[in-house]
Amino acid sequence: MGHSAEEETAIPFPALAIVPLDDRPCNCLFPRQLAAVGGLDVVMPPRETLGWFTRPGDCDAIAAWLGEAEAEGFVISLDMLCFGGLVASRAPDTLLADALRRLEAVRALRESRPDAAVFAFSTIMRLGRTVAESGDLEGHLLLRSYSELLDRVERLGEQDAAKELAEMERKLGPTALRDYLEARRRNHAVNQAAIRLVADGLIDYLVLSQEDAAPVGIHVPEQLALRAQIEEFRIGDRASVNPGADEVGLLLVARHCVLAGGSPVGISPDYAAERGAEVYPAFESQPLRQTLEASIAIAGARVCPPIEADAMLFVHTPVEAQPDIAEAPPPGQSPILSLQADSLADRIQAAAVAGRLAGVADVAYCNGADPELISALQRRKLLGKLHAFAAWNTAANTIGTVVSHLCMTATADRARAGASAEAGWQFVASRLVDDYGYQSAVRARAVEHARQMGADPFALGDASDELERFVSAELRPLARELLASFPVALSPGEEPPVRLSLPWRRLFEVEVDLSGNACQPETRQG
Repeated sequence: MGHSAEEETAIPFPALAIVPLDDRPCNCLFPRQLAAVGGLDVVMPPRETLGWFTRPGDCDAIAAWLGEAEAEGFVISLDMLCFGGLVASRAPDTLLADALRRLEAVRALRESRPDAAVFAFSTIMRLGRTVAESGDLEGHLLLRSYSELLDRVERLGEQDAAKELAEMERKLGPTALRDYLEARRRNHAVNQAAIRLVADGLIDYLVLSQEDAAPVGIHVPEQLALRAQIEEFRIGDRASVNPGADEVGLLLVARHCVLAGGSPVGISPDYAAERGAEVYPAFESQPLRQTLEASIAIAGARVCPPIEADAMLFVHTPVEAQPDIAEAPPPGQSPILSLQADSLADRIQAAAVAGRLAGVADVAYCNGADPELISALQRRKLLGKLHAFAAWNTAANTIGTVVSHLCMTATADRARAGASAEAGWQFVASRLVDDYGYQSAVRARAVEHARQMGADPFALGDASDELERFVSAELRPLARELLASFPVALSPGEEPPVRLSLPWRRLFEVEVDLSGNACQPETRQG
């Protein structure tokens, strides 16, 4: 049987087996990098079993690997185990009976490893669908609108939206709607089955993470039903429903390490603006503060005042709504955000002077770091003094990454295991190069270059190698500038030790690595 909350006090410092959500860097590379911060060994299934973009992973091979993995603890993506990954989970191809059969691998794991700590996570389906090429974008946006309208009409009783809903159904057509709703119903049934596995003691801790959504939508009744089931089974201390997706594996790796340390890590949030903590971030269904506190709890940490904290978490909050980084005005033309960035940088500097463990979650924008904040940190020579930093994709993705990094460092320090300073600064530096250098500065130029070439930014195809060279050339000067704050000795004219690639042959993400753990070219799929 699994561990109850009362029994879950301390576990041996574990070697972890991780079944990732998919093969992207955030799910395969980030866990290895953060595990290295605490000197933790991790193992994953063979790369070829994880699939690639729209090609599902090999669920049966992953289940077999799971049954043979030698580890003290497990972090399992149920989307990978049951469907072959995040993208595959959005398609109706897998039958419910097959998904539930694959879920039985968790039961077999518990029977063979009764004392192992088993943590699992599964997504609640996003409001749209996968955009595998530019032609998919319209259908994705229509499904998002349909999902929100359906909830407004059916749950909130806004009958004035019924006509618009009917028009949206007409535009989508019966096939697209059928496939979408079938996938949602199947995934919901799998999440319900996962909750029962927690109640039966087969999973020690479960996170049901809401992928890209909104305050209203078809996902809301699903969340309500899942929360009611968790309450019915009285397992609220072992299962949670929160926004996010790609960061959850990191948080569960951190949870293993925090539990191994025997006591929670104390984290003190410091919001750049208190009203910003109440903003509903883009793609999320609850206020920023609620998401941050939930992330801390998932990691096995606790929110506490600064005097009791092991780590400070500085949050660069949105001003009113959270826009995309593509909508950021030129530097110097957002006075409110500039003043906020300067104020937050002053507080970060005070923490650095006091020798505090400190991380920065930059969520002023989604999909990239705020140039005003980076400038404020550079002026104070603080980039190389940060113990954690992130500013990628959604607020939950960013916050979960920073919380995980702080927990790994604090736990290793407490245990006198000695957090790896090199692994720590490498991860911070790689986030700055990616989240600021690429996402905020280079990505828009890369998209324009792709269009000039006649390539689809969502599906580069044969143009991938050329775009990869373009991105590398554009990003290296910025990387050199950013790495000047870190202990990297570069001779004049020497190239920064940054490995860059476009792992899914699209421009939404890059793989940036300074540690030598990046995927080798021969393992990349196409």
